[in-house]
This record gives sequence, C-alpha cells and structure tokens, in this order.
Amino acid sequence: MSTVNKKAVNWLIFAHFIIDCYPGFIAPMLPYITAKIGTDMSQAMVIISIANISSYFLQPVFGYWADKCNKRFFIFWGIMIASVFIPMMGLAKSYAALTIAIVLGEIGVGFFHPQSTSFVPKFCSDSQQSKWNVGCFLSMGSIGYGVGSIISTRLYDLFGEEILIFTSIIGILTALSMFVFVPKIPCRKSGIIVRFSLVSCIKNIFSLHLERILITASIIKSLIVSSYTMIMPFFWKNLGFNATKIGIISCLFLAASTAGMIVSPKLDKYIGSRNVFYVSFISILPLALITVWLINININLAVIIYSLIGFMIFLTQPINVVLSQKLLPEYTSLISGVVGGFTWGIVGVLLPLISKFAEFTGILTALIIISAIPLIFCYRLNKIPNKPIED
Repeated sequence: MSTVNKKAVNWLIFAHFIIDCYPGFIAPMLPYITAKIGTDMSQAMVIISIANISSYFLQPVFGYWADKCNKRFFIFWGIMIASVFIPMMGLAKSYAALTIAIVLGEIGVGFFHPQSTSFVPKFCSDSQQSKWNVGCFLSMGSIGYGVGSIISTRLYDLFGEEILIFTSIIGILTALSMFVFVPKIPCRKSGIIVRFSLVSCIKNIFSLHLERILITASIIKSLIVSSYTMIMPFFWKNLGFNATKIGIISCLFLAASTAGMIVSPKLDKYIGSRNVFYVSFISILPLALITVWLINININLAVIIYSLIGFMIFLTQPINVVLSQKLLPEYTSLISGVVGGFTWGIVGVLLPLISKFAEFTGILTALIIISAIPLIFCYRLNKIPNKPIED
C-alpha cells in the first residue's frame, strides 16, 4: 500500500470508530431519558424501530448510489448528521423531540456505512490485505459503539444528559478530515450497477440461494444483538444499576463482539466457514441459560457470560460480509447496505413486538426464547461452504 492509501484506510477506520460512538449513546441512555419525559420501554422501542426502518432500510439505496459514483458524499454527511443529531437526544423534552433526534441521527449512520465499507478494500493492494483491513474497520465500529456507551453514561452521571451535545464537535472535525485524508475515487464510466436499476440489482442479489442464507443469518445475528443491547439496559436499571455501570456492561458486550470479529478470520482458516457459523449459532442458547442462572448467584460472572454472547454471535460477521461481497463483487456497497443495513432494518420493525413480548413474559424469558432461534436455523447452515474463504 502507498503511504496515501494507508493513511486513507486508517482514517476510514478511525471515522468508523467515531461515528459508531454516537449510536452507542442510545441504548444505555434510553431508560433514563424516557423516564424523564414519561415514556416506557415499549414506547422507547418504537423510536428505535422507526430509526432502524429509516436508516437501515435505506442503506441498500445509499449503497446503490455509492456504487454508481464513488465520491465521499455519503461518508462526510453521514458523520456530520449522526454527530449533530444523536447528541440532541440529551436535550429532548418530549417524545417527539427524542424521536426526531434519534431517527435523523441513525439516518446519518446509515449514510456512512455502505460507502465507507466498500471504500476500505479499494485502497488495499491485494485481497489478503483487504480482509485484514475490513476486519479492523468492522472491529473499530464495535469498539466505538462500546466506548460511546461509557462516554454517554459517564457524562450523564457527572453532568446530566444535556452535556451530550458538546460531543458533536468531535464528529464534525472528523467529517471535515475526510476531505483532507481520504482521496477521491473517480466515478465509474460503465458497469452493471450503472446500467441496471436498483430493483434489478436487488433481484440479482436475492436470486442466489447462498446469498439468501447469508442474509437470513445476518438478520438472526442482528436480532440477537439488538435484543441484548436494547432490552437488557432496562433489566439492569431495574436491578438498581446506575447509568455508568450499564454503560460499562454494554461496552463489555461490544468489546467481546470486537474480539469475535478479530478471531473470526483465524477460526475460518482452521475450521472452515460453515463450522464457524455452527459454533456461533449453537452456542447462543446455552450461554443465555447460563447468564440467567448466574444473575441471582454471581452478577459479575453473569455479566462475563453475557458479554461472551456478543463474542460468539459476531464470529460470523466478517465471514458473512466478505463471502457476500465475493458472490457479487460488482455490488460491494449495495451488498454492504443489505448485509449491514437492511438486516438491521428487519429487526427494527420487530423491536416493538419484541419489547411487548418481553413485558409480557419478562425480559429474561424473552431473551432465552429469542436465543433459541440461531439453534433452530442451524439446519440451513450446511449450504455455506466448509472451507476458508479463498482469495
């Protein structure tokens, strides 16, 4: 890699860390901000659902246009919008204001991800280097999400939720740095993405049987992550944990997720892609049962096992992204928008139902039932090639 390309990749990785700090504010802060404005968990999940639908369902569209013309438009404005609007949740005095802040902020996050994920390989000299840098890029996003949880909750405990607005400065400076350190990539003059409509491209993606399996697996991964990171903070709050402690627990879950994505390529090399999926999906239910059992015995051990769920479910993420892109290399940004965005949007639609279900059965019972879904899906994983992803 040239010095310019190394600098571009490093800044894209850093930008992913920064932008994902902002959605990391949301989950641990929601129990406190919703209590302040007089709403409950179900109403909070409606906000998350609207945000996910608005942001994640649009990611394939953003990815489609990013593939047509590879300018830095989506990267820059994604960081700007997310960093300005999400911190405004701390200023919200009503349910409507909170909804607007979170929804617009999440749309900014949706702007950023498809194009930035596709940009990283374009600055790499070979496929092996691409895999490593994409893994680092994905990992830093999870780290950012976890750090955001700690920053927001610590600031809340020290100064109150209004202080969050000052964190926008970091995001704005990061967005401006993209024009300095990330070079332009010229628009394509021709290609499949340019010639065909978005609908045709989506049809091509879903026409592949393996691609449909990978997308479904990604939806299940998103369901587990969303359920554990969005609903469990309400459980921890009911146990009497303060905001900082909830933020630390969220950060541990996401730090373990990051470790899972780092370990994933190594594990893929030794046991094969299909077996990585099996290990990941089979382990979730036993770990959930152990977590519930330990909560009344040793809360610290329970948190450790809870975090291990994040490690196990994210083992599949780098493999899923790279394999999906290799199946249809002409759709790199669009595929990133589907696997990394559309799948989260599907779960976003379900979140209000999940929260109602959790209120009816109890949060822990609901999570155990949800944790059984990956195990049930294992019968479809035999279609995934059981060999390392080759260059």
